[in-house]
Order: sequence, then structure tokens, then C-alpha cells
Amino acid sequence: MSVILIVLTLISIAFTIGSFYYLKLLAFSSSYPPKHVLKQKTMFCVGGAGLTFLLLFFVKLLI
Repeated sequence: MSVILIVLTLISIAFTIGSFYYLKLLAFSSSYPPKHVLKQKTMFCVGGAGLTFLLLFFVKLLI
């Protein structure tokens, strides 16, 4: 069970780092990749991090 917690923690950290990375890219005024693509990637990472944290909470609650 601890392996599941470690894997979920690593996944949530990766999504969180990815969302901050894409937010940083969104702040620059570059034209490539397009802004809407960066927004989609940021929202995907934020949603993935949120779902992973929620799943981590429920798994931790069951233990």
C-alpha cells in the first residue's frame, strides 16, 4: 500500500511542476507554442494534480 502512496505522490508532484512550468511559459510573450495550447496544457496539469491529490487523500483515508 505504501507503494501506491509513493506513486501517487510522485504523479501529483509531476503534475504540479508541469503546471507551474506551463504557467511560466504562458507569461512569456512568445508566439510558439500558441497561448491557447499552453492554457490547455496548464489546465490539464492542474486538473491532473487536483485529481491525484484527491485520490491520494481518499487512499490515505482508507488506511
